[in-house]
Amino acid sequence: MPRRVLVIANPAAAGGAARRARSMIELGLQRRGLSVEVIESIAAGQIVELAQSCANAGHHDLIAAAGGDGTAREVAAGVLGSSRPQTPVAILPLGTGNDLAHVAGTPRLNAALDAIAAGHVRPIDAIEVICRAGDTECTTFAMSFAAVGLASDVVRLTTPAVKRWFGRRLCYSVGFFRALAGYQPVPTTVVCDGREYRDDYLLICAGNTTHAGGQVMHLSPGADCRDGLLNLSLIKAATRLEVALRFADLRRGTHVRHPHSAYFPVREVQVTTSRPADVQLDGDNIGTTPARFHVRPAALHLVCGPVAP
Repeated sequence: MPRRVLVIANPAAAGGAARRARSMIELGLQRRGLSVEVIESIAAGQIVELAQSCANAGHHDLIAAAGGDGTAREVAAGVLGSSRPQTPVAILPLGTGNDLAHVAGTPRLNAALDAIAAGHVRPIDAIEVICRAGDTECTTFAMSFAAVGLASDVVRLTTPAVKRWFGRRLCYSVGFFRALAGYQPVPTTVVCDGREYRDDYLLICAGNTTHAGGQVMHLSPGADCRDGLLNLSLIKAATRLEVALRFADLRRGTHVRHPHSAYFPVREVQVTTSRPADVQLDGDNIGTTPARFHVRPAALHLVCGPVAP
């Protein structure tokens, strides 16, 4: 029997790239001797539920996310929250950033299709996240990073129009400076592995992989998604001019050496703010503080290419 692949597609990703590529994906997998079924999400937040229910059913050998980093995160979160968390997850890179696809060594669609056919699976760490969603507490997962602070405003202001006008290499830089213009730091308490930090922070980021924003931001230098640790960045508030001048450091990964920054490995982080602040996971704002980030070693079985980092 051919291996059975379920593709969960986000038709809104990158201006409809997943929908336009549907026939190419189906034909490409079939030519590689695989049985394929494609499901498109029709509502925001539905992908997690689709991935969880399909993993629970166990009718497919792997589940592929067709879209960007948000789609990949939602499929992974659904699988990890299911009764079959060992179900392999593949990334079909059809978004703006595609950072998780770079981690998998499948930054191009044909490379991803080849990797699915080859069936090379590697376990990577995941970030279990507990935060507020309205009036309730929710548990979900991130793959690349979990953050509180300026990153949330960057995501909100890197709108579809900004992505369309400036492209994947510049859109997040534009979003950064748009966010900086109106950002107000929030007094925050951070507790991690028994240590406590209190200050007005520009950014609190628990990184599982090195890059974000379409590989433009070297957000967590040295982070390794297979070491059972998160790399925590604590960047204190500064003037807008100081932050703007440090933007180049953020792109190079040298921001962690700044005197107003702290950077170290942790396994768990708790973030409490003086007022609710957005929690950002892999490019999407998911909920608000208080939040807890906890590493889940080797939790996600990721389909990887032969030259995965």
